[in-house]
Amino acid sequence: MARKRRRGATTRRRSPRRRAIKKRASRSITSNWKKISTAAGVLAGVQQLTNKDMTHTAGMPIATKAQAFINSIVGRTTGYNPFPAASGGKIPQTINPNGMFNKWSGIGLGALLYGVVPVKMLPHKSKAKTLGKSLLTAGIIGGLFDAPSNPSSNLIKSRSAPAMSTPEVSYT
Repeated sequence: MARKRRRGATTRRRSPRRRAIKKRASRSITSNWKKISTAAGVLAGVQQLTNKDMTHTAGMPIATKAQAFINSIVGRTTGYNPFPAASGGKIPQTINPNGMFNKWSGIGLGALLYGVVPVKMLPHKSKAKTLGKSLLTAGIIGGLFDAPSNPSSNLIKSRSAPAMSTPEVSYT
């Protein structure tokens, strides 16, 4: 006598086509992760660099915003303003070492540390490491040229040396 096989609870089977689409989408994200991380880093650096200069452009036409955006990036890094008559005026070149410690460099350092933790069971360590490198680099570079919150901390601001007052003493 042959035994009858019991059937388990009926589950909905997925079609092979549906599984292939999901698999293809996950492969696409995995294969493009370097591009995604690079784009996130560039976006973070640009946001850090232009954040303080773009606050006054709310409600302005897109062309004026674009001019202010280009002035902000080029002006903060090189000191040259391609659109001197644009909103925001002349933007000086700045080097601000205190700006390197910002939210993007902190998030990047955290993701990088997550990627190098020697625990094998953590998920997506290599992706976190790639994203962390990108965000850390963007945060440091964007913060280095960021406008200082304290205007007297700009390292390349042109200012004259303070006058030294020395009493006139004669040693004869």
